[in-house]
Amino acid sequence: MPVLFIEAPQGIRPEKKSQMMCKITEVVDEAYHMGDTLIVLREYAAVDVAVDGRLESEDPKILEALKKIEAGV
Repeated sequence: MPVLFIEAPQGIRPEKKSQMMCKITEVVDEAYHMGDTLIVLREYAAVDVAVDGRLESEDPKILEALKKIEAGV
């Protein structure tokens, strides 16, 4: 059974999560032909993640991307 862990920012809507999980599962199943693919999505708030010592919640590029995620763009 393939097992995947995805670490990503919070904010994606449930229907988009479902679509993402289905597409990832299809690709993994195509590669491994094993079935029973397990995906664990770990989500973090931007205030809990830092790159080069700078919180993502303070990075304008990250904030813009998070707005797009929330809007479903």
